[in-house]
Amino acid sequence: MKSVYVTVPNMHWIHTSVARVLMLLLMDRRYKVHIQMPAHKPYVNNLHQCTKEFLKRGDDYWLNIDADNPPINNPLDLVELDLDLIGLPTPIWHFVGKENERPIYLNAYDYLSEKDAYIEHLPHEGLQEVDAVGTGCFLVSKRVMLNKLVKPSGNTNGFHRTWGEDGTMEKGNDISFCERVRRAGFKIYAHYDYQCDHFCENSLRETARAMGFRK
Repeated sequence: MKSVYVTVPNMHWIHTSVARVLMLLLMDRRYKVHIQMPAHKPYVNNLHQCTKEFLKRGDDYWLNIDADNPPINNPLDLVELDLDLIGLPTPIWHFVGKENERPIYLNAYDYLSEKDAYIEHLPHEGLQEVDAVGTGCFLVSKRVMLNKLVKPSGNTNGFHRTWGEDGTMEKGNDISFCERVRRAGFKIYAHYDYQCDHFCENSLRETARAMGFRK
């Protein structure tokens, strides 16, 4: 029987919808499921602590679910696909007031080499190969995390962000991690039949502006 290590990185708070998902995962008899809810700080350290424990335990897959990021359908269904890294697309809020800006997008991306930038992947249908996914909810194989180009080490690899010469962040932990995964020769996927919800704290005034209700 395959085993799945499930983590919920948190700041001593977990949304009830995520707690409900955890109970359902424990009732799934197809796999050995072990759940931990670590609260290490900061977030990247938490993910690296999870990686360390995952490799120490020797489970077959690692399923990470952020404390505010519950999957809608059962993510354990994806284990049998035996993919390297698969993201469960999550709605992300991003609104800066640009004309015709779409304030909510799904966090699976394609890379534009000519701009060294990432754009939202389309179409939002079924299983899709992509260049990067968010880390709010992902399933990764042990073989990926064992790879020396991916496994956390020092101030590189793993989920470490990348920084510019002026000390500002160039790429976040999710994009940086995915670039290392692809550099190691692995493939990344998103499954749009297994999307997540996402509970965020937003300004209603900005939400109204984004929806065109007010200026």
